[in-house]
Amino acid sequence: MLGFLIFVPLYIILALVLGASVTAGICILHVAVAPLLFRYSKTFRRNLVFANIAKWPLNVDFDEPSTFVDGARNFNIEYQSKVDNCKIKIGVWHILPKSLYEKNKGYFEYETDKEKLSALLDCELAKSKLPIIVYCHGNSNTRAAAHRVVLYKFFQKMDFHTIAFDYRGYADSTNVLPTEAGVVEDSLVVYDWLNTTVGKADTKPPVFVWGHSLGTGISSHLVGNLQRLSKQVLGRSEPLPPPNGLILEAPFSNLADEVGYHPLAKLVRWLPYFDATFVSPFRACAEHEFRSDAHLALAPATPVLILHAMDDVIVPHCVGKKLYEAVVASRGAGDAPITFHSYPKQDRLGHKDICRAKDLAQVVGDFVKSHR
Repeated sequence: MLGFLIFVPLYIILALVLGASVTAGICILHVAVAPLLFRYSKTFRRNLVFANIAKWPLNVDFDEPSTFVDGARNFNIEYQSKVDNCKIKIGVWHILPKSLYEKNKGYFEYETDKEKLSALLDCELAKSKLPIIVYCHGNSNTRAAAHRVVLYKFFQKMDFHTIAFDYRGYADSTNVLPTEAGVVEDSLVVYDWLNTTVGKADTKPPVFVWGHSLGTGISSHLVGNLQRLSKQVLGRSEPLPPPNGLILEAPFSNLADEVGYHPLAKLVRWLPYFDATFVSPFRACAEHEFRSDAHLALAPATPVLILHAMDDVIVPHCVGKKLYEAVVASRGAGDAPITFHSYPKQDRLGHKDICRAKDLAQVVGDFVKSHR
């Protein structure tokens, strides 16, 4: 009712300013075209959810990650996708911890043979005892986006290895329109590559999965279903080992909740068919459900740390809290802990800047130390 009382006078004012025909066109777009697109166009919703058409920054040479962060190498993982029935190439950056970069700095400055350098860093990764972060980024842009690079530098300063990659449809990875199953498959293959690499060592280093925004839905799906995916997708007789922990930055409980609580939903929430047209399509569509609450209920042995800013206007704090409450409710007394760490509005961290939080090193360091 409140929306009706706001938008009817607004349309009257627009009619007086812009004219009846222009206002009628805006009204039809608002109350009819947009709801129909959300309700019936999977392609429209997929493009909106993944936003992989945005590729900022432009003209990136992904083969030269040192342009963005020291001690990094680029490589590709190629495999046959069961989801899209085609060959997929995944672009990956491996960024060394600070101590190992200092040790190998000369190779980055003078070694021109990238295959030789890559073999050296494979060896460093395999024998390392330092924590490894597998980073699942959110929608739009690439692994070279500015806020993601800031996070890689944070990981490096914490003396963590970083494995950052782009799903299909993003950056230099194979240009296929993403689906939930597709990007989870890509994440699984990267996780499999990592476990195969470090599995050669006598003592395996601790591995943590970090997801941001849409990447929290991807990583939750991966971790919650690792046993099933290992067998059905990879054909393994034994499942891949679970990570030591899962860190979720600005997560949502499920994509339907995210759409329903998104600030822009205020523009259409007053429509009597809001739920049926804007929210319901995300509840029962395999291409983009991202039901993190349900997936994490399947991984009670995995410790979880949730980081969320109270001034996040992209993924509202309330849907991150809703995820936390759902996971807590699904876990028993002997299960792994889940921690929710909020950042107050006055910190002004929003959706992308938790990587700049003053206490992040302490919070993440304590979590990693407790579960390594």
